[in-house]
Amino acid sequence: MLDSKTLALAQEVRALLAQGLEALAKAEQNTEAIQQALLDLEGPFLLVVVGEFNSGKSSLLNTLLRGEFLKEGVTPTTDRIHLIGYGPEPKQLPEGPGLVRIELPHPLLEELRLVDTPGTNAILQHHQLLTERFLPRADLILFVTSADRPFTQSEADFLRLIQSWGKKVVLVVHKADLLTEAELREVEAFVKKGAEQTLGHTPPIFPASARRARQGQEASSGIPELEAHIRQVLSQEAARLKLSSPLGVLVRELETAQPALQKQLGEVRKQLSTCRELDQLLARHEERTRRDFGGQVALALQVVEEVRARGERWLDEKVRFSRFFELLNSSRLKQGFIEEVVRGANQEIERRVLEALNWLTKRDRELLEDALSLLREAPGLRPGVQGGPEARTIAGNLEEALRSFDTEAEASQLRDHIQESLRSTALVEVGVVGLGLTVLLVAQKIALDVLGIFATLFGAILATSILPRRKEAAKARLRERLTELKEALEKALRETLEAELGHTRERFHSLYRAPCARLESQLEQTQARLERLDALLKQTQALRQKLGAW
Repeated sequence: MLDSKTLALAQEVRALLAQGLEALAKAEQNTEAIQQALLDLEGPFLLVVVGEFNSGKSSLLNTLLRGEFLKEGVTPTTDRIHLIGYGPEPKQLPEGPGLVRIELPHPLLEELRLVDTPGTNAILQHHQLLTERFLPRADLILFVTSADRPFTQSEADFLRLIQSWGKKVVLVVHKADLLTEAELREVEAFVKKGAEQTLGHTPPIFPASARRARQGQEASSGIPELEAHIRQVLSQEAARLKLSSPLGVLVRELETAQPALQKQLGEVRKQLSTCRELDQLLARHEERTRRDFGGQVALALQVVEEVRARGERWLDEKVRFSRFFELLNSSRLKQGFIEEVVRGANQEIERRVLEALNWLTKRDRELLEDALSLLREAPGLRPGVQGGPEARTIAGNLEEALRSFDTEAEASQLRDHIQESLRSTALVEVGVVGLGLTVLLVAQKIALDVLGIFATLFGAILATSILPRRKEAAKARLRERLTELKEALEKALRETLEAELGHTRERFHSLYRAPCARLESQLEQTQARLERLDALLKQTQALRQKLGAW
């Protein structure tokens, strides 16, 4: 019957294992060892015997059990694990290709189960795999080394593996009868030093000889001392070891999972850095496009400025006293103004505006090309198997967008946008179709407005006193109205630019923001999982210390 303190500690261990199981499952890590640890928590004390083949593990166990239950030999003869427990009569029950259950009526087995494993350096590779798979379940490890080949490098490596599971170890220097007393002491010192260097502490070490015990020299065989120690552990430490063992498993699984998650976190961050580079690429595109588009706007507005210069020269030439009677013919005056000042300006403005729009759409295409080049060069989101599904999604989106990008269609939409912007001004009537016609009608309205200044000019007296002032007023009106045209045209171009940048931004974001958002979510989840594993690791280590002080 367990006391209340043991029951409370067992409940803590069970709860921590359940939390670890859940956290590792969420982190997509293997949970088999934790599941088995939870099951073994309810099972009997498990003493696992390990060592290299020909170290005498089976003969040692046969001697402890006072019988010939396990096959002995100088070569690896089996790849099976033997699970030895209590039963009213001897039985061998195969339980699959890798495990044999043996029942024996031995009093020692009423308190524990013994596990005999294949040699850790067996010729068949899966011998070691079977042994390693059983290690997490052990509550106590009986590590057997041979006195004639003590503490080899492979044994040291295997001890490190045992230590990684946080298991308590008892070392047995078997075949002690092969050495003299002095040689045995020397071997014990060698094994003790090696174990201390490997484990960081010195475990209990027992020299033993199954042969001497079978020859009736039990007192000098070391077997009684080893058995007494095992019984002492069972009577004094069994509950603590039983609770500590699964915590060692949990610590190892948590520590093993953390580097995997750290690597995953690094990969996600690397991929997200490329997402940031795509954001920066878009920002640089917008900055350069706004800056360089100013030159395109200036070329279009230059045509308007040329109209102003021609208009002022025309007024200087036409509005003179010598041509006074020509001024009275308003239709002819208007026709002359259109032919000599305005004609061709509309086509030139339209041409330069279209050049600006084509320039703008080419920049948009270049953005897609630059993004695809960036993606192909970036290790975090390189298309292909290593890049992951998000990389393939982004690459596919960019390639499809580039294939379907129609420069002419894009420019046509922008032309419609500019014309719509000009229609909203007071310079032209709604319903005019075509950018060139729009500009022509605007120019014609300006001509009417400017020449209307001379519409009331009658009589020589009026001419001599008012004509010069009317001419200056006409120039001022021309400048004013052309300034309005320039401002309207510049505004329309700027609005079209911003509309296109907005459209480009939205379209560009649609190619990668969703996959990058999934990566952001993955980053947050991975960070949270790492923090959870770290917190559980600290809790587990604290509980192990608590059990160690018990």
